[in-house]
Amino acid sequence: MSIEYKNNTAKLVDLISIEDVESLFNWLAERKKPKVDLGELDHMHTAVLQLLLIFKPTITDLPNNDLKIFLTGGKEK
Repeated sequence: MSIEYKNNTAKLVDLISIEDVESLFNWLAERKKPKVDLGELDHMHTAVLQLLLIFKPTITDLPNNDLKIFLTGGKEK
């Protein structure tokens, strides 16, 4: 598993696969204002993206790769 849960922040590291989706879903569902750190993310399954779109957590850091362009719609943050 490449998700580190600490307090109210989930840090997604390296590759997040379909096997990680259920635990992330449960974690997001249990929090009122979750935060997600994507700074060290290399790749995520599309189901993870769907969870981020559904729960709309605060994104504290973006990956420094092509995912950043995708997640920001091509706009620098």
